[in-house]
Amino acid sequence: MRRSPAALVAGLMLLSFAFAICGPETAAQRARRTKGKRATAATSRSARNRADATTQRSGPYEEALRNYREGVEPKVVNGKPAPAGTFPWQVAIGASEVPDAFYAHFCGGSIHSATWIITAAHCVEGLLPSEITITAGTNRLDDTATQRRVRRIIIHKDYGDLPHNNDIALIELVDALPLSTDGPIRAVPLLTLADEGRLLTEGAPMVVTGWGRTTERGVKVRDLRYLDNLPIVPRNICNRTTAYDGEITNNMICAGVLAGGMDSCKGDSGGPLTAETERAPKLAGVVSWGEGCARANRPGVYTRVSNYVGWVSACISNSPRCNR
Repeated sequence: MRRSPAALVAGLMLLSFAFAICGPETAAQRARRTKGKRATAATSRSARNRADATTQRSGPYEEALRNYREGVEPKVVNGKPAPAGTFPWQVAIGASEVPDAFYAHFCGGSIHSATWIITAAHCVEGLLPSEITITAGTNRLDDTATQRRVRRIIIHKDYGDLPHNNDIALIELVDALPLSTDGPIRAVPLLTLADEGRLLTEGAPMVVTGWGRTTERGVKVRDLRYLDNLPIVPRNICNRTTAYDGEITNNMICAGVLAGGMDSCKGDSGGPLTAETERAPKLAGVVSWGEGCARANRPGVYTRVSNYVGWVSACISNSPRCNR
């Protein structure tokens, strides 16, 4: 429908008035309007500060809440059930408002000490400590497991400077976990740069664990599953144009079968990738990202833990070097 000249003039006057009141869009407003997951990841630093409306919230957390509210049952593809008592460093990160640990679960983590958990930054970005709970000491997600509240979340300051880069975070617990040398709750030592030369060679077998989906479009599992003999894929191969085409940084590890069929998957994020040593397993990677689950030429991508040993030490000792 055509408008009369008088109506057009009135419309222009109204727009001018609105512009005068609101002002032009600032750079900050434009950034908040246009930024996506990759950019917002960099703004989420520590949940010691309250999350605000402009901060992207953890996608896995939001999905767990949505599935629980909609009654939908909630990534280790081709994994095997983990016998009771195995992988005692594995924890589940859950939404605290969901009473059932199975439905609450949205990410995994690894016990570093009695009061510190290592996980992926993308699992906890934008969340407050009060919004999550840690379940430990069990391979089955039920109400009999040990649970702990969270005191603090520390996300690496450079998370998101590149897509998926520096995808690592620390969670401090309110109360210590009852660690032991042979019990169901134990810490896992970190792999160091000195270890990599002999433990992270091409084809070296790794182990990944989690309660995530067993197929790309499947549902989560209540009982922990594991995948052993998951081979390391060298960075240069993972960066081929037929694979991730240069997206794998020096802070990442690839592991999987190029033909597909073996991988971590959705729900395993934040959990451990371990390397066997003569004495005990060591944490080599944190489940981070990948294109789909167990696809050909798309192995799983893990945060390279050895690059963050100093950062972890600084943060748990409250050193100023933690996030500066």
